[in-house]
Amino acid sequence: MVVPMRKIAAFLIFLLAGAMVPAGIVKAEVTPVATFQVVAGQPWTKEIPGAIVNWTGEFDWNGKGWEATFSVYFTETGYQHGVSATENGFVDSDGKYIWIITNLQTQDNPETKELGLMESWHDLTVKFIDPLTGKVIIDNDFNGETYTLRVGDNIDVSGELPDSNGYEKTVLELKDIKTGLFGSKAVLVLHHITAVSGTVEVYPNPGYPPGTELGPGSENQTNEEPKIPPLNLSTPTAMIVVGENAAGTDVAAGAKVGIAVQKWIDIIKEKTGDVVIPGLGGLGAKLATLPSKNLNADAMLDTEVSDPGKIGMIVYSVGGPAANQYSAMLNNRTDLPVRFVKENDRWYLVSKYGDRWSGSYGVIMIIPAIRNVDEFKESLMKGNIKIADVLVAGLDRWGTYAACDLLKGEFLKPVKGIQPDKDLMSIVQLQAQVLAMFADPFSIFEIGFDPTKVPITAIIVDKDERIVKVFVG
Repeated sequence: MVVPMRKIAAFLIFLLAGAMVPAGIVKAEVTPVATFQVVAGQPWTKEIPGAIVNWTGEFDWNGKGWEATFSVYFTETGYQHGVSATENGFVDSDGKYIWIITNLQTQDNPETKELGLMESWHDLTVKFIDPLTGKVIIDNDFNGETYTLRVGDNIDVSGELPDSNGYEKTVLELKDIKTGLFGSKAVLVLHHITAVSGTVEVYPNPGYPPGTELGPGSENQTNEEPKIPPLNLSTPTAMIVVGENAAGTDVAAGAKVGIAVQKWIDIIKEKTGDVVIPGLGGLGAKLATLPSKNLNADAMLDTEVSDPGKIGMIVYSVGGPAANQYSAMLNNRTDLPVRFVKENDRWYLVSKYGDRWSGSYGVIMIIPAIRNVDEFKESLMKGNIKIADVLVAGLDRWGTYAACDLLKGEFLKPVKGIQPDKDLMSIVQLQAQVLAMFADPFSIFEIGFDPTKVPITAIIVDKDERIVKVFVG
């Protein structure tokens, strides 16, 4: 399958993990097939034996180390994969090469701010200052975390601030505590560290499994696949959750979503969906390997949910927190861009930026359940199959109905050969991608975009099913 490389560069998986390369496994014994110089913001295309390599011009910080991200078309297999060259060495998804980045050069663009008690900066609020011990306690209002630092301490807060991105390593440092007539102030420094250049070495793979991060014990991993159980073919690809005591309109709205999702699944089984959503062309080949194509959506009551991670690949919770316990659980998260808030016996939709709606408004909120490949592996090992939650709810029955009807319409567009709205494309495509997991759980990374890179997205809808505002992250 040949897919436009610029698109792949933006959407495919950039795998991660982390430990040191065992001495002598690669470098001391093997000559690299190719050596590249990579510079941030300067993409290029080169050919190496058996592959065409696109350097995307982007470095990512994965929480453990730096990655240089490539899109690689493997000429022998015809597959195109996102490939990350890591500091530890990573085996591409074709299993052909090991990709290592060395000689990394980084730059720091620090910000400094003096904060007194209860003062905030980047959603970081100082809650306690002790100048005698040099101790400061800081609340992260964005994700609910609390940091305790002493002068000279620093902590990696990459991805934990409202303006975070995957391209930088963000470090919070307590540089000093200043005390004066008007009290004490914590001197905080945010280090915005980005990779600017490096050297990538590509080595032949002696037999490590595709997708393997090399590290201590890698010599014992050769030809061993991760022991992840295959998915049960009866697993619901989508689960619709409605409140046990919900109004009839909520139940009807949930039924609309369920029927539309099932119709989209049906067209995927027959036509792969690539006719209307480019990037799904490889899905048909994956589904052809299944012994059965009995892939269905299902529904259950909120009171029946005992283990949310196991009930479905994508879970649609219909109705607001007052009518649906599952929606209430989602609404309790502190990292949502929009939440339901009850004040003086009245419900509002409130964004983290201060926007507020009352009356017949609804929300469609996509909430990813996995943040990286390691978490994905751990979840599958525990039998947790959920990739994302989708909250479809309103401030009243008309708001819920409008949100459900809009979502239904977007799922039915591909059935008619029409592309969905760009704001809802990710959930329509993700619902298709998860079907590939029945062939191989990691196939989800080979078709469409990387599900670990999907941000939390909230789409505000009015009673006439018009999109009012969209919040991302």
